[in-house]
Amino acid sequence: MPPNLASQQLAQPRGSLLGRFYRFLKCPIYSVNVPLQKQPLRDILRLYALILILTIPLALMVSSLSKKLSTGHAINDIADKPWLLFFFGVVIAPLLEEILFRLPLRYTPTNLTLPTFLWIFTILSLLVGTKVIPAALLLPLLCIAVLGCLFLRIWLKEKVPATPIHKLYEKWIGLLFYSCAIIFGLVHITNFQLSSGQAFLFTPLLVSPQILIGVLLGFVRLKYGFWWCVFIHTFHNGLFIGQMLLYQTALGAMSASQKAERFINSPKLVRAIFGMFWLALLSVCLVVVVRMVLEWRAEGHHPVND
Repeated sequence: MPPNLASQQLAQPRGSLLGRFYRFLKCPIYSVNVPLQKQPLRDILRLYALILILTIPLALMVSSLSKKLSTGHAINDIADKPWLLFFFGVVIAPLLEEILFRLPLRYTPTNLTLPTFLWIFTILSLLVGTKVIPAALLLPLLCIAVLGCLFLRIWLKEKVPATPIHKLYEKWIGLLFYSCAIIFGLVHITNFQLSSGQAFLFTPLLVSPQILIGVLLGFVRLKYGFWWCVFIHTFHNGLFIGQMLLYQTALGAMSASQKAERFINSPKLVRAIFGMFWLALLSVCLVVVVRMVLEWRAEGHHPVND
């Protein structure tokens, strides 16, 4: 653990990108401010290529497993409303989830109180939805939550010195970092409509892709800043939801064309096109990852410390 926080704040990153990522995962490091980065977009996309290579096999396993354990997926509930699905999945969900899970990874009064309110709102909405509490109580309880969070923010800002809290973050950042990634993944079990109670035993496997993504997003949050992790989360959701909607649209359009059906088997052609897209994308990602590994190996001859 570094001796003080101030010395980290303006330090330029040293060593290979993959080496820095590996050393951070071994021992997460906290800094008061976001460290300076020379090429944030390039770094983040390269790391995303690594996560994508690791995530795809997990996603295929989850897809096969979920067919046996789940009777459906939450995305199917709004699959017939593509623009709503795209807006919620690509615009709203990434921002809300990053506020809930990654914003608190670096302390400010707002970074604690805003996620606190959203957690309270989420929990109360679930309790009302499951009829644990009457719907009439939702608005009064939310008003109390708003006032409580405003009071907490003012108290933290005006009465509580920031330095001791930063010291606590420095001490416990590893636990906080991995807890946020794991909880982020576990929350996504609600995407599945599991067929039995025993199916919940497979939760760690079913949400393993989300946990892996959560690890990347946490690293990006601490090393590059909040809005960069919102960006990569939006990019990730847009990639998968966008190609799914394009696939459905292409199938529908080609199936509706009688002229096309005379010459080609529309579903097979569409699957082939999208299969080639994913093959090309994964090939590019593999090249990027190989280069990152080579850079890391070259770094082994000249060890560096973050």
